[in-house]
Amino acid sequence: MKKEEYFTPITLGIMGGSASGKTTFARALEEQLSEFSPVVLNQDSYFRNWSEYSEAERERVITANHPDAVLWDALITDIKKLRDRNAIETPTPGTRASQRGTEKSRVQPSDVVIVEGHLIFWSEALRDLMDIKVFLDVDAHERVLRRMLRDVAQRGGDLEWAINWYRRDVLPNFPVYTEPYKQYADLIIPFQNENPVALQTLVASIRTRIQENTVSA
Repeated sequence: MKKEEYFTPITLGIMGGSASGKTTFARALEEQLSEFSPVVLNQDSYFRNWSEYSEAERERVITANHPDAVLWDALITDIKKLRDRNAIETPTPGTRASQRGTEKSRVQPSDVVIVEGHLIFWSEALRDLMDIKVFLDVDAHERVLRRMLRDVAQRGGDLEWAINWYRRDVLPNFPVYTEPYKQYADLIIPFQNENPVALQTLVASIRTRIQENTVSA
């Protein structure tokens, strides 16, 4: 029997507010666990395209910080496939990525599946698939500064638009659909600055779980 058939992959969820460093932390984990070729799924890749709405209606209902923004069934289905050691194809039809014409790619299963996003603990069905749940805790002022730098300086966006969007979509939704769900986290990691101790502790835990699962299988 091949190694990849021995056990269900370790599935890790990384949640935190907008600009809390989720992608940075996920990449660091991916690098530290490179021998397992981790799969990283970003919740944002499953944002719906809102194509069922007219342009005028879309401007009224579109969101990126409310659970309505995510195609949960597609995300959960893909994670279940990976946990069953089956490959998946991205992007998913109906998502913004698919609408933009992002080239299809095949994602192979791995011993480690990392899911990151600011809404992922909201879904009980998704939480139930996670072996480890991590919440990155960052001061709100720092997150706002990081977001403005990212959206304006790094991505060339308009500052006024970025501020208006933050007021319209992030401020009302974060305290309802993101912050309260850190209660489901197994680990709450301060991530105001890089936290190498937390990273290495988590990496060691994942390696131990894989070793134990391999032996028991």
